[in-house]
Amino acid sequence: MDWKRRLREDGFVEVDGFRIELSLDNTFMDLDYIPRVLFYDPPTGRWHVLRNPIPKGKSLEESWDSAVEVLCRIREGKETPVFGEEDVAERFLRALERLDAQ
Repeated sequence: MDWKRRLREDGFVEVDGFRIELSLDNTFMDLDYIPRVLFYDPPTGRWHVLRNPIPKGKSLEESWDSAVEVLCRIREGKETPVFGEEDVAERFLRALERLDAQ
């Protein structure tokens, strides 16, 4: 099974101790939830939130599809991952690149 399908079906993928996870956020206390991508980074021992905008879909499934599309654009070099910490973004890119090797 490819990583995009695993991410959509399981809500997460792991590679070499790194974890990429789909999540929802209602930071502004709205009733609508915003799709988010979380990244567990073993060197820092912390979770980080990908700050790239992810379009909200009409359904949960469409929102997840939008999140996966953003990850694909990042992986293809069409978009730069935004975490606020350059070293975290670099490790995130390396983890994304290794997903197909699993």
